[in-house]
Amino acid sequence: MENSSSIPDAQTPPDYHRCLPVELHSQADAFIQHLHELPNRSPVECPRCGHPRFRLEAHRNLRLPYYRCIACNKGFNCLTKHPFSRYGLAHLWSAYAHYLLAGWSIYASAKALGVCHTTTWRWIKPCRAVMAKEFPALYHWWSARQDRTELEPPAHIAAQAQAFLGGLEHVLTTRQAVCPKCGSPDMRRVDERRPTFVCPGCWTTVSLIKGTLLCRLNYPEHWLGFAQGLINGESIVDLQRRTGLSESACTRWKERFLQMIEQQGHAELVQWIAWLRSRRVKEVIDYVRDGGKMEPVAGSRHAVGPKTGFGHSPALKAKHRV
Repeated sequence: MENSSSIPDAQTPPDYHRCLPVELHSQADAFIQHLHELPNRSPVECPRCGHPRFRLEAHRNLRLPYYRCIACNKGFNCLTKHPFSRYGLAHLWSAYAHYLLAGWSIYASAKALGVCHTTTWRWIKPCRAVMAKEFPALYHWWSARQDRTELEPPAHIAAQAQAFLGGLEHVLTTRQAVCPKCGSPDMRRVDERRPTFVCPGCWTTVSLIKGTLLCRLNYPEHWLGFAQGLINGESIVDLQRRTGLSESACTRWKERFLQMIEQQGHAELVQWIAWLRSRRVKEVIDYVRDGGKMEPVAGSRHAVGPKTGFGHSPALKAKHRV
């Protein structure tokens, strides 16, 4: 067993309620409390023979109180034959459950708790077992998202996703704008791909995305699809397949769209995306490890090499054109 005194205290755990439906908040709280009280619970019967009578034995330097059954004369503690029986750092179990329900990866939660990532990886199995036995409704909903067999978000996160996608679609498809110079509501849209308008009275040109994170972002026809894929927790490679963009472009788009979502106050949606994306990476790793083969990414819309310019030899220019 690891010595709990050598591990620093965990930082303030995240709010796991953000990624859970409202009706499961009470079960999640009970699950956290169950793990918190687990090392200090008194047994009600012998876990080996089921006899209700046992005595407390005085042993020094034991992590947990030790009991001996009157009937079978076998020793045990409160964790004997429990999923957590062979795991240490009991004071961190409930804290880890916060990160687990909040959708944090094993690496991020390990860093926050100050332990090795193999420790948090080993804790997943007993946490699943306890949740499945004691809180089946919570386990059924959480495990479906954790294993990516069901991607439907809770109602409040679905509302945030719909609001973001609806606002983005409105910006792309709106046919009306008010001139900021003369106040005319009869501005004419002059670009079908971008929301750019011209006032017929004063000839002022207005772009609805000027000064926003969407400014200078190419391929607006892919914005909605990219945003939907991001909300579904797709990886960078998945987004490349969806849009045909390069890896660096998809990474930039991901950062910008996440900033937009956060600026609009959808913090729960940002946390939900982080959860699903971390599980998508795990899903791909397991699939490839089991012998599966991923479909190769199609060619990028961006140039393969650097742009040619003055001073480049004809041979180098020809190489870039290939």
